[in-house]
Amino acid sequence: MMNINESSPVPIYQQIIDGMRREILAGVFGPDSRLPSIRELALALKVNPNTIARAYQELEAEGAIYFKRGQGAFVTAKSTDDLLRQARLEMAKHIGEIMAIARSMGLDRSQVRKIFDSVLEQQEVK
Repeated sequence: MMNINESSPVPIYQQIIDGMRREILAGVFGPDSRLPSIRELALALKVNPNTIARAYQELEAEGAIYFKRGQGAFVTAKSTDDLLRQARLEMAKHIGEIMAIARSMGLDRSQVRKIFDSVLEQQEVK
């Protein structure tokens, strides 16, 4: 289950969108699987149901989910290439954020690469 950081400058609905994307990419919710209802997710995350509804509407607009009348929201069946493309975009976004932080600390590319390699050695990458 995703976490909401109330002190983050990122709006809660955007955190929910990002979290749902990650869970879909990770296979927590596979193609055509039903997502938690707006009420269920609002209770679990302790946020207003309108916030969940907004996140779901944005996910539907981008084609990540679809709705069935009276049944709820479901994950769109996407090709592996589409999922991989989304994963790359998500990673590029985070790497860009990391590079901005590194620049603000005066670190150059080779120093960041060494840090990244060190972290990779400590973590198990699948």
